[in-house]
Amino acid sequence: MPRRKLENKTIEIILLQSDKHLGEKFEIVRVKPIFARNVLLPKNIAVLADANNRNKFAQKMVAAESDRKKKASGLEDLFTKLHGDQGITLIRKANAEGTLYAKVDENDIATKINEIYGVEIQAHYLKLKKKITALGSFTVPFLYKELKKDVAVKIEQDPEEAEKIAKHKASKSSKKYEEVVAEEGKVKKTREEVMAEKEVARLAKREETIKRLKEKFKD
Repeated sequence: MPRRKLENKTIEIILLQSDKHLGEKFEIVRVKPIFARNVLLPKNIAVLADANNRNKFAQKMVAAESDRKKKASGLEDLFTKLHGDQGITLIRKANAEGTLYAKVDENDIATKINEIYGVEIQAHYLKLKKKITALGSFTVPFLYKELKKDVAVKIEQDPEEAEKIAKHKASKSSKKYEEVVAEEGKVKKTREEVMAEKEVARLAKREETIKRLKEKFKD
């Protein structure tokens, strides 16, 4: 069996700063050697998780691990409240078809959670496949370490925008009604004209008949 190339293997590193794609500060993660060698180590973003560095950062790693557990516990409490409240509601402006004028992303949801519950969460913990573009109810996956949850998000129409749309619809409906009434008036007028023409034709025919009778008796 051929040996795996070095680039396909992974090594352990200790992060010296948090990175949304890799992990949190003083956390041990696995990355490809070429990425560590060319990016993380030269930029002092991480160090190798060898015996020496594990010793050097042992206390900080223990403290960081404790902080992560507290954070996960706090998030569990948050989701208990979110579940009880049936998620969060965001008010946004949308057109008559329900399409949002401005898309909703992870930052909008994270900001709303912080606003309601006073808990600051990182937007990248929310795993939206794509931004929300319409009014309605949505389920947004949340992932932090081993903690996997769903956030129920409802997007509702802005009341002022809803009123504006309602007025516009009423105006269009009123205009359409006036057009229908006007059209019916035209149809009615046309029918009256037809009846009048028929009456004229009938009288003309009658006069013609009387004229012929007079000429006949005259002879």
